[in-house]
Amino acid sequence: MAQFFTKGKILFFLLIVLAFSAFSQTTTLPAVYGRVIDAQTGEPLKGAVIALDFKKSGTKTDSLGNYKIHLPYGEYVIKISHVGYNSFRSRVLLKKDELLNVELNDVTKQLEEVIVSSSSTKKDIQTPSLGVTILSLKGIKKLPTMMGEVDVIRSLQTLPGVSSVGEGSNGLNIRGSNVDQNLIYIDDTPIFNPTHMFGLFSVFASDAIRDLELYKGGVPARFGGRSAAVLDIKMIEPNTDHFKMQGGIGLVSNRVMAEIPVIKEKLSVLVAARGSFNDFLFKMVAPDNLKNIRANFMDIATKIYYRPNNKNTISFSNYFSYDYYRVDSLFSLENVVAKRTNFDYGHQNFAVHWNHYFSPKLSMMLSGTTTFYNTKTYAPDTVNTINLLSSIKYNNIHASFDYIPNDKHKLNFGVSGTSYKIMPGRLNEGVASRVSTVIIPDEQSFEAGIYADEEFKVSEKFTFQAGLRYSQYWQIGAGTVNEYASNQMPSLGTITRKINYAPGEVMASYGGFEPRLTMKYSIGKDATVKFGYNRMQQFFQLLSNNTTPLPTSRWKTASAYIKPQKSDFVSLGLFKTFNENVYETSLETYYRDVQNTLDFVSGANLQLNPNIETQLVTGKGKAYGFELMLQKKKGEMTGWISYTYARAFSQMVGDFPEVQSINGGNWFPTNYDKPHTFNAMINMTPTPHHSFSFTFAYNTGRPFSSPSGLYEIGGKRYPVFSERNNDRIRDYHRLDFSWTISNPSMKHVRWEGSWVFTVYNLYGRKNPYSLFFKSTKYGIQPYELSVFASPFVSLTYNFKFL
Repeated sequence: MAQFFTKGKILFFLLIVLAFSAFSQTTTLPAVYGRVIDAQTGEPLKGAVIALDFKKSGTKTDSLGNYKIHLPYGEYVIKISHVGYNSFRSRVLLKKDELLNVELNDVTKQLEEVIVSSSSTKKDIQTPSLGVTILSLKGIKKLPTMMGEVDVIRSLQTLPGVSSVGEGSNGLNIRGSNVDQNLIYIDDTPIFNPTHMFGLFSVFASDAIRDLELYKGGVPARFGGRSAAVLDIKMIEPNTDHFKMQGGIGLVSNRVMAEIPVIKEKLSVLVAARGSFNDFLFKMVAPDNLKNIRANFMDIATKIYYRPNNKNTISFSNYFSYDYYRVDSLFSLENVVAKRTNFDYGHQNFAVHWNHYFSPKLSMMLSGTTTFYNTKTYAPDTVNTINLLSSIKYNNIHASFDYIPNDKHKLNFGVSGTSYKIMPGRLNEGVASRVSTVIIPDEQSFEAGIYADEEFKVSEKFTFQAGLRYSQYWQIGAGTVNEYASNQMPSLGTITRKINYAPGEVMASYGGFEPRLTMKYSIGKDATVKFGYNRMQQFFQLLSNNTTPLPTSRWKTASAYIKPQKSDFVSLGLFKTFNENVYETSLETYYRDVQNTLDFVSGANLQLNPNIETQLVTGKGKAYGFELMLQKKKGEMTGWISYTYARAFSQMVGDFPEVQSINGGNWFPTNYDKPHTFNAMINMTPTPHHSFSFTFAYNTGRPFSSPSGLYEIGGKRYPVFSERNNDRIRDYHRLDFSWTISNPSMKHVRWEGSWVFTVYNLYGRKNPYSLFFKSTKYGIQPYELSVFASPFVSLTYNFKFL
């Protein structure tokens, strides 16, 4: 009986095994299968990795690019990747066999999404251009933003060699330069104040910008009038084929842009507008002592583009910006304290361009531009009304020619003429007030330039670009110039007589040559060494005794007592690309020497002073450093890391060193001297619907003046400042994050929408902007001021109708 039960168990087991085997043959697990090929060539990709649910387990394709993998029923995330190709991801709900053929894009053959680049393609590395950075608006829009605002100025500050004195500051400091030493153009019209809200945001409507070129060195001869760098911004040409519209809605501002064809392929119109009218939100969340603050801005860009035939294009562009700011008990006028102060300022820019193509070898561009920048500062008190006006009017005509006789020569030459009319300040003109009327005489000047640039390809390895510019400047009457006693410092007490000049009469004149040279030598297929030299002159300067110039700060042209700045700049660079231009690395070093820089005497009054030369000290400056950058420009993950070592010093001695010298005539660091800077940016696009960006910034704290002692008057103690910029604030560092959620599947209905979620200052670092000192019963105590001391979260919706 026992044997019978044993044999029965064995037989039963065999029957179960046979039944399971038969069942398994009829219920094989479903499979995902397909083929993986190169999207450009159609060739099969051997060894492509198929991974499941973000794990390394899976399979690989065979020599024909085929794969097959059996899986239990369910939902999976499948990732297919291959070295040198963008990865593919897809979600699969597996109920039966699924065919999934995939085409992978070779990252070495895809178009570059250049965010920043010292040379945007391999071809550009082979040109002599040095210190030139190209920015793509498509890339800039992926960077994390502050309060959701796409910001050109803030994006530039992620580049090596570009900085500012701190968050909320006005303008750019480029390779040791002051903000006024950098020329900023939008469609060839200058911008004198590139920021909204006293430095929080840039003034440029980003949707209307085609591209940006930043010349940190190797400045072409066609640019003149500044002594450091040039930011050249071009507006897009509106589409002449079909209507397009895009815009965005955010917490700070709302924007919209439309491209409107009027005559197909001939005439079109661009209109872009951005406005900030959301300051009521600040009133809801601000503390009681700040609820009266108001801050709004707007900018409008328009462009009419006309192409009558293949040889001519004509464009008319206009840029308008406006800022309004109101705050309690703040005024920039000496000895005036107002209950409430209002600031209005903005630009009105106009430009006309005519491009004519004589032949494939010769073309011409004629332009006429005008800019009107005005500021108004007013305090509408009942009896102590303050109304202070200032303005700059700029007019320019320019003729430029490009001639390319053969493959080895490229020639650019032209002439330009620029007039300036400055209204330095008019206080309470025609206004009834207890505050007296003060009118500073207007200033007029004219600047002419003639230039030529030639690029000559000597051999396959060696190319140079040589340029020469001659600039001539005249200060024009009517006006009055003080004459001071010889061998005495200019002051009200040393004026011996006043010299009057009639309208149109030359009051002062300066001029000189500005040579430019860049050279490139190839040391391999993908590596070049470049050398550059610039001399530049500046006849138009900004006078400010603030750490960062206010929008109302005074501009001044060269005069009998204010000489033009002269800058000599030398740079050397090494550039190399890897893996068919997927990676690029660069190392640049530079030295700048500047003559006739300006500083101010202690307690200087610059705003409404008709004898401004009595408040200024002349000297010289120097800047030097090196910049190292590594970029990944293609693929699923792009970005860069950079390190900058930069120093900037001033030496102010003046014409009377015994009374005018600062810091005993020794060199001292400028306000924007930050020796060490590290920047990193990573952009990841794992799927067509999602992209993530991180930026990290670190820099040495900027200098400030620390008191060396105290003195006591009337029982109160006051600090004594014996040295300029003898201490530093704490180091600065910040991490930002951005997440973009897009819906590209709606392209078939010509609509693209995306949400952008950003966190500025992710870990809430309390970075000090400045230090100030207060007198207490324990003596003078230092206090830090932080502009953005906590994380700022924002959400923006962007849309495109294509």
